[in-house]
Amino acid sequence: MVNLRVCALECEALRGLLQERGAQCLVLDCRSFFSFNAAHIRGSCNVRLSTIVRRRAKGALALEHVVPNEELRARLRQGLFHTVVLLDERSADLEMPKRDSTMLLALGTLCREARGARICFLKGECPRGQREGRAVPPPPRPHGAHPAALSPRSVPSGGYEAFAAACSELCTKPAAPAGLSLPLSASPAPGSADSGCSSCGTPLYDQGGPVEILPFLYLGSAYHASRKDMLDALGITALINVSANCPNHFEGHYQYKSIPVEDNHKADISSWFNEAIDFIDSVKNEGGRVFVHCQAGISRSATICLAYLMRTNRVKLDEAFEFVKQRRSIISPNFSFMGQLLQFESQVLAPNCSAEAGSPAMAVLDRGASTTTVFNFPVSIPVHTTSSALNYLQSPITTSPSC
Repeated sequence: MVNLRVCALECEALRGLLQERGAQCLVLDCRSFFSFNAAHIRGSCNVRLSTIVRRRAKGALALEHVVPNEELRARLRQGLFHTVVLLDERSADLEMPKRDSTMLLALGTLCREARGARICFLKGECPRGQREGRAVPPPPRPHGAHPAALSPRSVPSGGYEAFAAACSELCTKPAAPAGLSLPLSASPAPGSADSGCSSCGTPLYDQGGPVEILPFLYLGSAYHASRKDMLDALGITALINVSANCPNHFEGHYQYKSIPVEDNHKADISSWFNEAIDFIDSVKNEGGRVFVHCQAGISRSATICLAYLMRTNRVKLDEAFEFVKQRRSIISPNFSFMGQLLQFESQVLAPNCSAEAGSPAMAVLDRGASTTTVFNFPVSIPVHTTSSALNYLQSPITTSPSC
């Protein structure tokens, strides 16, 4: 039964709220991490709930899971938000989402704890052609959204898709990940350090330039770290050097953080996760940008970026992996690092579940009972066989200790 405190809100009403009382309106986007990062309502916050949190909450989530930002949560509890609006991909009413959907679980929590605020879900409105009984072609599916077939009969009449169609000026624009491409040559660029690239050709991992993972976080290789022109063009202010032998070329110009680990199965990179994450956040909070690199920008530095996304955005490893791989397609953390990331996933998504947090295998088995072997390393790991399987462990690139 729908709580009587929850009211439906159409797109134009939300537009008016955002334009007239934006500071008093909290918009919570319950779509996936992929969909939210592809495009979202400006100023909205992404709500994500892990499988373990859903199961253990049994329908009674703490407000910390719905609004992880401490400042926003405090304002909500103090009654400083007049309206809280939740939305998903395309639901036009509260009968459409599943009972254990993120939006319905979040609504239940807000109805209990967000006293004084009006709780709404974004209903949207029927396209004009539908109201007149005409078939309307489906809108283009946003990148990362569910690949559900949208026939003329199932044109979404609610959620983000309806709002983006009606009020696109209030939404971020889908764009390809930002990067930088400067000329590569055998000789170093002026003002840059010699990275050892020779005239025999530039390796794939050194081509192009650093790629943007988030607006303040970039990923690339040691060669990119030797190109001061690239770093300055991107506004980089700090670097994380995830290697034991790559030099810090410009210590008088940038802030450096060294993580001296090798790319092999014995290396314990997870012991550096929290320290690296705190460093990135400190630079971000000062308005700076961090470039993370190892030798090739494939294994060690990618692992640090994955850990950052997992903890700060509370996303699963497979989501974080696909997000980073879209930006730097050659990433391929070694098998040991993937195991450490799986264990880290169980810790960041269920911090109070000590039994499950201690075992990376539990994090894998939690996805389902069926198991199989899915990749070409000389070891195997049990994974779920559905479309949500650990397909990120399949990669055409096999890393070596030099990555």
